[in-house]
Amino acid sequence: MMKKVVFSFIIITFILIAILSFYSFHVIHRNVKRTCLKVQNEYKKECVSALAKYIQSDKHSFRERNSAIWALGQLADKRALPTLQNLYTGNIPPKESLDKTLSQYELKKAITWCKKGNVTSWMYQNRESWH
Repeated sequence: MMKKVVFSFIIITFILIAILSFYSFHVIHRNVKRTCLKVQNEYKKECVSALAKYIQSDKHSFRERNSAIWALGQLADKRALPTLQNLYTGNIPPKESLDKTLSQYELKKAITWCKKGNVTSWMYQNRESWH
């Protein structure tokens, strides 16, 4: 009887983790796609180039630009490296406001992911078909 309870608990736990993982990937994918479509509409370029232009523009708020940096990190595309590295100072303050500056922490993460990949980059293989 105890073995059935333990086995059931393990199966239910596995199913819950799978559901939460799927949902998390869905939310991340949706947010990256939304960000890409927004900047592509403005810059009339493919996603990585449009995001690179967007994060360099003073026309957008720091919060918006930091979201674009996050999206570039999720895409993990090496073509974004020159722009990201140009904005990265190497000085990550203990606390930084996403509304007052370009996040050095997000830039470092995005650079690392563009160099080494990440767990979500596989989701964006067909991003050229986004409209």
